[in-house]
Amino acid sequence: MKKLVRLLWSGVLLCAAGISHAAWPDKPITLVVPFPPGGGTDVVGRILAKELGSRLGVSVVVENRPGAAGNIGSNHVAKSSPNGYTLLIGTTAQSISAALYRRSRYDFVNDLEAISTINDGPLVLISRPGLKVSSVKDLIDLARSSPGKLSYATPGYGTSAHMAAEVLSLATGIRMLHVPYQGAAPVLTDLMGGQVDITFDLLTTARSYVQEGKVNRIGVTTRERSPLVPDWQTLSEQGPESLRDFNETAWNVLMAPKGTPTAILQKLNAQMKQILSDDKVRQKFMDLGSLPLWKDMAGSRAFVIDDVNKWRKIVHDAGIDKI
Repeated sequence: MKKLVRLLWSGVLLCAAGISHAAWPDKPITLVVPFPPGGGTDVVGRILAKELGSRLGVSVVVENRPGAAGNIGSNHVAKSSPNGYTLLIGTTAQSISAALYRRSRYDFVNDLEAISTINDGPLVLISRPGLKVSSVKDLIDLARSSPGKLSYATPGYGTSAHMAAEVLSLATGIRMLHVPYQGAAPVLTDLMGGQVDITFDLLTTARSYVQEGKVNRIGVTTRERSPLVPDWQTLSEQGPESLRDFNETAWNVLMAPKGTPTAILQKLNAQMKQILSDDKVRQKFMDLGSLPLWKDMAGSRAFVIDDVNKWRKIVHDAGIDKI
């Protein structure tokens, strides 16, 4: 009799769990952006919050949890209840951190579920006004003529700009002086003022400064020309041969805590496919200097794993000091 009661209760609990998942969502969802308000990741988060909210029928609230190159917000989500009500905008920065940090409070690959890729966009190598460099070949020649003197500015250690410069150095054998800042704004201010020589910046920012003549464009960091700026040459096509596969981008992925029910993850992935197929949404991403990118869950997870492994190899090969 007791065994029968236990079996009945097990059935009740399983049914309740199934009903709970089927009813999801029935309350507001928190979408964690691991960077401050106003930045590119924040804009991406707010676009998705609006679109997901209207499709799911509940409020999706953006919560900014900045700090430690995005790792504070990511760790918060990784430790959250896996019930579908706390999501994350994962970025290239956390992928780099997974390769760069000696110790971390969470595992970017194994403590989070990759739901869907969101977007992927190029960086642009730009230089200060007055620097007599019009191509990556010119830059390499200048750097080789005075090893360690050509300066490259970045928003901080381990950022996409820093790692792109490390890849450039590794591929060409040049030595440059790293000047890390705290954030992108002072980098551009000092670049325009001539205090530093070059930097890698997001297309959305670099494009306006190039068009206004405030900085000089050297090349785009994708292997092939971006449809967003088809007239801009890539570093890859400018050569030398060691740069033929140069392809450094900044991306975003929608993520959830490990253990989130598969049915919820699949529902979110399906919604993301619809969102990223919408012409108005696609245009918003292109205005940000990025291309919408949807992959299924398996493809999204593989995308993240491949990127982390890429950075681990670069950190090792370049001899970059781990944090």
